[in-house]
Amino acid sequence: MNDIFLPKIELFLVLIFLLFIFSETLLCGAEFREAPEKYWNFAELSQVPAFRDSPFADSKYAGLRDILVTGAKVEGKDAEFFAYVGYPAGPTPENGFPGIVLIHGGGGTAYPQYAELWIKHGYAVIIFDWYNQRPLPPAEKLTEINIPRATLEGGKRQNHIVNVANIVLAHSLLRSFENVNPEKTAFVGLSWGSWYGAMAAAVDPRFKLGIEIYCGDATPNSQRFTNGRFLHAVKVPMYWVAGSNDENATPASLKKGFEECAKLENKSLVIELPHSHIGFTFGSCFRMADAFLKNGIALPKLGKPQVSINTIHADVLFEGKGIVKAILAYTDSADEKVSHKRVWKSIPAQFNGKSVQAKIPPNTVQCFLSAYDQEGGFNDFCGSTEPVDINLK
Repeated sequence: MNDIFLPKIELFLVLIFLLFIFSETLLCGAEFREAPEKYWNFAELSQVPAFRDSPFADSKYAGLRDILVTGAKVEGKDAEFFAYVGYPAGPTPENGFPGIVLIHGGGGTAYPQYAELWIKHGYAVIIFDWYNQRPLPPAEKLTEINIPRATLEGGKRQNHIVNVANIVLAHSLLRSFENVNPEKTAFVGLSWGSWYGAMAAAVDPRFKLGIEIYCGDATPNSQRFTNGRFLHAVKVPMYWVAGSNDENATPASLKKGFEECAKLENKSLVIELPHSHIGFTFGSCFRMADAFLKNGIALPKLGKPQVSINTIHADVLFEGKGIVKAILAYTDSADEKVSHKRVWKSIPAQFNGKSVQAKIPPNTVQCFLSAYDQEGGFNDFCGSTEPVDINLK
């Protein structure tokens, strides 16, 4: 009798186990993803904040206006943040200049030289310091490490919820200026700023594009507030330019971020892309901003990669200015468990007018395809597939 019922009991136990695993998966997803409305009230943040000219003579920079903006409350108290604002030279276009919100990275500040660079490219710009500091630009040529800072009232801090709120407020302020086109704005978030940008994109639907440099990835098993928990709620098209060997975002976490992102537009993955505030100078970022805000031509775009035996291919969804080369980037560092220490290489891929394909070298553990329509820069004028795991253990 027991032998007769044993298979049914085993089947029942298997079903219970599978139901448990499925429930745990749903719960993990629910715990990972959060609604941005839990932390930010867009109706309030979309109002134009009060601001005043900065009283600090040592923070002035020729060609930019230095201001103090009334930001989100900190521990229930009013708090201002420091920002630079600037506009291109020459007459204002009929509908105003397109606008850019620059979001600096960890250890950074409101860099006047990067605001100046984007202004020279034809954009009205606001950049603010989210550490509750202000820069003290020296007389010599500026770098990201030779600019001293002074703290504002309350001292240096890094409050994620306040910082994201202040991004939206900075955007509200930029859009309010008479010589800015409020319907043509984007943000450029770099490193820590890209994690903040991924959150701001889930709060503020007025941006026409979000540009993510280096990070903005997803790490569901992490408890960090910057683990990508809001990517599912992103409300604006998102573009990434990121590296294969970044210590802050791995190919795997970037891939998860791409999968989580509700409005993924495109991505450029680059072997050993240098990580610093030099990212604000990447030509790929100007290309994508121009495409969305100034009727420029976007970068090439590839479809989802398909692997068959030892070949990988992807459809070409958009050729950009015309594809001039394609590559397969890959790593065969199977024994290296630390992602950023893996050695990445590239070989030519074939473009037949409709798709890009390549033979996968033996022992490859991860790879991606990239299609280029322009040489130069930081090798970033490309559209890439998501990374693919081949034999990664």
